[in-house]
Amino acid sequence: MNVEKLVGNTPMIKIDYEYEQKKGSIYTKLESYNYSGSIKDRIALYIIQNERKNGNLEEGQSIVEVTSGNTGIAFSAIGALFGHDVHIFMPDWVSLERKKLIEMYGAHVHLISKEDGGFKRALELAEEFALETNAYRPLQFDNPLNIEAQYNSTGKEIIDSIPDVNAFVSGIGTGGTLMGIGKRLKEHNPDSKVFALEPSTLSILKMGMEEGSHMIEGIGDDFIPGIVDKDLIDDIVLIDDLDAINMAKRIAKEFGLGIGISSGANFLASVLMDNNNLKIATVFPDDNKKYITTKLSEPIDENPELLSNKIKLIGFEAV
Repeated sequence: MNVEKLVGNTPMIKIDYEYEQKKGSIYTKLESYNYSGSIKDRIALYIIQNERKNGNLEEGQSIVEVTSGNTGIAFSAIGALFGHDVHIFMPDWVSLERKKLIEMYGAHVHLISKEDGGFKRALELAEEFALETNAYRPLQFDNPLNIEAQYNSTGKEIIDSIPDVNAFVSGIGTGGTLMGIGKRLKEHNPDSKVFALEPSTLSILKMGMEEGSHMIEGIGDDFIPGIVDKDLIDDIVLIDDLDAINMAKRIAKEFGLGIGISSGANFLASVLMDNNNLKIATVFPDDNKKYITTKLSEPIDENPELLSNKIKLIGFEAV
């Protein structure tokens, strides 16, 4: 089995744009080219392979994880490949496609509503279930292997493609992408900048919000993951969720490039932080197929006040 050939080494593109009379370029990895369609395949494969090797994950042992989507899909797909029964605990407000994809890989979905405690309660229930069934828990929000996966793969790939990269922008889901790639970039160039993205209606790091809701699936859960090192972050960008959705719609319509909602958010945040001294990289974590039943499939919002409508998309090319 050489599934490693189907995870990582995703294409990188350079998107040219114009904003406030200034032209710029953002480099981004197209992570939908991974095994089950997202950047989270990198961590699922890395954790499963490493934990099987060191004996923490036994042959045929169940895997139990908490996720808002892509990690659950990745563990379900790669877990099935390695013969593990997978149980995914997740908030019930994620897109229908995410839930169905997990089930299509043979995994079990446990949904928790906002009223029943949302993401925090999902974490508690997953822990209880794992103890009762002697299951393995990847614990993606606290597992350093999550950071290692992105450090060793995505971070290295970005630097290999653009050696003079000196900034990285990403939302915080588990924190693994931001921390892993950010750490790699700062080791490559100590002057590199790491910018975190938060939804404007649930900004815990920058605004200290304790509760809120948003529609940027995959980031902005109602807690800060344990693997997030705030000292690695140089600045925090706030993005409106409707703007993120609209940016993803425009990129699909104008480039024929289907991307997910967090991808739209990552691009917007990258544009906001761009200046003449930076060469910014980000990631498009997944594509638009997981969002058909969300606002992403609705018509573009032509409101001229939206940031997403103030950016002129010029074109893109593969790097």
